[in-house]
Amino acid sequence: MMQKGISIVAVLFLLALAAGSCEKSAPNQNDPETPAGQGILRISLTDAPGDFEAVNITFSEIRAHIDSQWVAVQDTPKTINLLEWNNGQSIVIGTAEVPAGHYSQIRLKIDSAEVVVNGITHPLDVPSGAQTGLKLNAHFMVAGGSTYELVIDFDVNRSIVVTGPPHNPRYKLKPVIRVAPKAITGSISGTVLNYQDLPVAYAIQDADTVTSSLVSGDTGKFMLAFLPAGFYTVSIEDTAGLSFTKDSVEVVAGTDKDLGLITLQ
Repeated sequence: MMQKGISIVAVLFLLALAAGSCEKSAPNQNDPETPAGQGILRISLTDAPGDFEAVNITFSEIRAHIDSQWVAVQDTPKTINLLEWNNGQSIVIGTAEVPAGHYSQIRLKIDSAEVVVNGITHPLDVPSGAQTGLKLNAHFMVAGGSTYELVIDFDVNRSIVVTGPPHNPRYKLKPVIRVAPKAITGSISGTVLNYQDLPVAYAIQDADTVTSSLVSGDTGKFMLAFLPAGFYTVSIEDTAGLSFTKDSVEVVAGTDKDLGLITLQ
C-alpha cells in the first residue's frame, strides 16, 4: 500500500510539472516574445463580388472591444480595393499585440470611400464611418501567448445602395458584413468548364447567401472561402442563364471541399 501511495504522489507531481511546462511553452512559436497576458490579434478582409469596377475604402482605424475599452489593432490609414480580394483571397488589414481575454466587437473607422462605375469615380457615403465607425459583433477569445485570426467578409452587392436619378446616381454604404474566426472555417472549390459567360458561385445556407465568388475568367476555377463548418447549397449561374446546383455540400474546418469539374446546363 505504501508503494502504491508513493507512485500516485509521483504521478501527480509529474503531472504538475507537465502542466507548468505547458504554461511556459504556450507562447506562439511565430511570436516568441509575446507575454503570457498578451496575444496577437490578426484581422483579414475578403469580399464577395459586386457590379462595380472598383470599391476603394480607406480604413483609418481598427479597434477591438474588451472589458469596456477599445484596443487599437490598426491606426495607420490603409486604402483597399475590395474587389481585388475575392475568390478565396484575403488581405491583412490589422495586426497587433492585445490583452488576452474575451472580445465582443470590432470597430472599423472609414476615412473615405469611393466606387468606380463605367470609368467614373463616385463618392461612397459612409454614415458615421469616420466618427463612430462600423461596429461588428464578434465574440471571440484571445488566449495569452497565441495568435487569433479573424476574417471580415464584405458583401459589396448587398452593402452598396444606389439612389437618385440614373444621370446623377448617389452611392451609400449600408454594410452587409460577415465575421468569422479563420481557424474554424473551410472552403468549397471547383472548376467550371464552360465559364465564358461570367458565372458567379454562391454558398447558400438556410435560404441565405453566406458568400459568393466570381468564377475565374482565365481558368474557370472558383473558391467559396472562410465558411463556418456545416452544410451548404452551392449554386452557380452565368449571364446566359445556364446554372448548376448541388445540395448538402459539407464544409469541414481547415479543409477544402473540391467539387471537381462542373458543366453549367
